[in-house]
Amino acid sequence: MGIIIVPNQTWSKDVLAMYGLFLCILMCLVLWTKNKDIFYSILLSFVCLIAAFLRTQEVKNRFQKPPSDVWAIRFQITSTPQIKPKTYAFEGEISAFMDAKGRWKRIRTKSIFYLEKTGAIPQIGDFYLAKTKLQFIRPAAFPYGQDWPKYYAKKGIFSTAYLAASWTKLEKRPELFSFKHYFDRWQHRFLQHLHQVVRGERNKSVAGAMLLGSHEKIDFETKKSYAALGAIHILSVSGMHVGILFLCIQFILKFIPKRKLIAKIALFILPLILIWFYAGVTGFSAPVLRASWMFSVVLFAQTFRYPMNSINMLSFTAFVILVWDPMQLYDAGFQLSFLAVLGILVYQPILSSIGMPSIKNPMINYILKQVVSLTMVAISAQLLTFPCILYYFHQFPHVGIMLLANPILVLLSSISLVLGMIFLLIASVFSAISITKSYYFIGALFDDSLTLLHEIMIWIDTVFQPTIPFLHWDVWMFFPYFLLLMVGKYWWKTRNTFLLWGLCVLVIGSVFYFQLEKWKTVHDQKIAYLGQYRGEPVWLEVEGIKAKIVGSNSMSHDPAWIQSNISPLLAHHYIQDTVQLNWEDGKNVSWYWKRKSFYLAHQFHVFFPTEIDVLIIDSKSKKQGLDWLRTKRQVDWLWTQSLSAYYLKKVAEMSPLSKQQVALDTISAQVY
Repeated sequence: MGIIIVPNQTWSKDVLAMYGLFLCILMCLVLWTKNKDIFYSILLSFVCLIAAFLRTQEVKNRFQKPPSDVWAIRFQITSTPQIKPKTYAFEGEISAFMDAKGRWKRIRTKSIFYLEKTGAIPQIGDFYLAKTKLQFIRPAAFPYGQDWPKYYAKKGIFSTAYLAASWTKLEKRPELFSFKHYFDRWQHRFLQHLHQVVRGERNKSVAGAMLLGSHEKIDFETKKSYAALGAIHILSVSGMHVGILFLCIQFILKFIPKRKLIAKIALFILPLILIWFYAGVTGFSAPVLRASWMFSVVLFAQTFRYPMNSINMLSFTAFVILVWDPMQLYDAGFQLSFLAVLGILVYQPILSSIGMPSIKNPMINYILKQVVSLTMVAISAQLLTFPCILYYFHQFPHVGIMLLANPILVLLSSISLVLGMIFLLIASVFSAISITKSYYFIGALFDDSLTLLHEIMIWIDTVFQPTIPFLHWDVWMFFPYFLLLMVGKYWWKTRNTFLLWGLCVLVIGSVFYFQLEKWKTVHDQKIAYLGQYRGEPVWLEVEGIKAKIVGSNSMSHDPAWIQSNISPLLAHHYIQDTVQLNWEDGKNVSWYWKRKSFYLAHQFHVFFPTEIDVLIIDSKSKKQGLDWLRTKRQVDWLWTQSLSAYYLKKVAEMSPLSKQQVALDTISAQVY
């Protein structure tokens, strides 16, 4: 609560004083409480709330949004550069900037930099001086998509910048990130071992991502297959990976006697070092940090024989992470990982108690029980994450196919992870002492397990088409859904008839309200959006439950962009059928919509239709001159991309001026 009540804008001192007075009044009411247990628990809750509020304010205000008149900057590289096709991409912290008047000013803000590949790769910790213009984070191309400016602002990032040749290294300070360099070297060493034994680009990229969290490019089709079957978490190092590492360590160390205290301490410290070393090699990603904290607590409790409560342990892990970075609360990965574990802890025992198969043949009975157990775990995890997946990604795997395929995928992915972990543990040792046969044998097994996993996964994805797209989920729907789960769990425990009727009323009422909202939205809806994709216009029409998308040929070959930018809009309008068309390359096009005339100008033209309401101008056509625009009457001018200061000045001299002049890449799509 203390994190959530922090507003988006900075509060004034008067508002903070009023809020403090409100808390003091509540504290006075608490003082009247005679029960000491209630008094101390409420007092501690208020202390945590105030501490969370102050900590969130501190983290939120640590970085500032830069002004628009930035001409030069001094910055430090704060993340390991990622190798892109034409650039190096990395995060940097800006400590000073020069404004348009040549004055240097101090600031603390972060930016994403793209450095041209003309020299050596930059090093984390180095300071640079660059002459560049900062570009603010642009919004999503269409409404209802991810709010990218807000998303990056929570990380302290407000801008991006492209660095060509106008930059200079000021000083080299690798010691500031010596621990990061140390773990990067180990990650690079492990990647070299993987690349020696793994064949094929797909297996190499997946092996590096799933075992080491490396930033290797995975093709869209592979990502799509993992996501379609609800297994996208395998491609990133998460709690599952740390859990398998923890189990492997526990299996090895359980043969060592623990009679003496020094042995107990040693067997506690060694796994702890290995777990956190692995967290460092994988880049201290948020899922790994969550899992590392949790397993550290488990290890401490097991070693020194303290009682464990799984939900308390999960809560403690969340508490520690939010104290370190309160903005993690808004991260989709944080929410999904904790909800998945909570769902398994709360609902897996209930589902397992419903019934397990019992067959006379012991081998078949064992296999069926394992399959059912894995399926129950998958269902338990999805119960709490289901609404978040719909809210963030607007799609969900087909339930029947997911339940049938999930045990197979969990088994195959677990085998791959175990073989990969074993290979990483023995790779450096076996390579150093030249035990090549075992080295390549385990590596070949790991490679074959990945190939088998991918073959089965892609076959299922191709044959069954398991993803259900354009699924709609509003914020209000979280409340009845989670209330339904809570009441359902309590009913299972008490079997109260009144609660059962309450469940039925809640389900029927929620479904009726959802259908009513859907009918209101779909009934006679007719709306269009005009956006852009990499300098090319995108026209999207919505009528009823059908949609038509018209874009460039390159857009139709970029399903990842369509998924992240257009799918949320289609889900919001309850679309069930889409038609996708392409513009004719380089040709001017005109059309009508709601009595408005639209004209897309790709190239120089002297004669236009007599009546134009909206003129969409390909920004590349500015090289042909702007004289052809002088004779046009006042209409809306929409440029596909932002113009430079030189061309903005030229356009300002046009007469008559346009009624509206907007660059489509600086705003979300226009609505008609």
